Amino acid sequence: MIGIGLVILLHILLVYALVSGLATSAIDVIKKPLEIKIIQAAAPPPPPPQVTPPPPPRLTTPPPPYIPPPLIQVQQPTPPPPVFAVTTTVKPPPAFVKAAPAPAPSTSVTAVCPNIGSIAGQLQDSFQQIADTDGIDSATVVVEFSVSADGVISHPHIVSSSAPDVDEIALQGVLGLRCNGQGQAMELSAPFKFSTQ
Repeated sequence: MIGIGLVILLHILLVYALVSGLATSAIDVIKKPLEIKIIQAAAPPPPPPQVTPPPPPRLTTPPPPYIPPPLIQVQQPTPPPPVFAVTTTVKPPPAFVKAAPAPAPSTSVTAVCPNIGSIAGQLQDSFQQIADTDGIDSATVVVEFSVSADGVISHPHIVSSSAPDVDEIALQGVLGLRCNGQGQAMELSAPFKFSTQ
């Protein structure tokens, strides 16, 4: 209803404008010449200057980190000199000293290890079994070993052997020896002679 009322009101206003001459004055205004001015467009701003990027930085390897020297210097212990052979040399005393030379320590395996004879007898049975199996009549094995100052045996090894099957028996025999300490380390050799007779 409101819409119909508005349409009617609009028509009434148009009819009044035509009757009163208001419409003709509006047409006269429209007929006047139009002024057209050409307005120049503003000049575009100049382009920004080209900026060249800086060169990439040179990558160099950094110096190694500083490691301070240790505060405490650890010295390696000096190993004892190796003993190659037991030899006893007695220097003659000076002429003005009238002392008797000290007795040389015994280097005989029989004197240092007095039970070598009984050990060799005990090994004879083991040799007999190998002799029966391998068909050998005799064998000779020489074993070298170290004896410490207090008589402890270490590092036994075969020096020569006429029958390799008997080597283990000879090594067991050396480990069974009971040696007397001589106050210094010694290198001894023990010959083992086996026979079936």
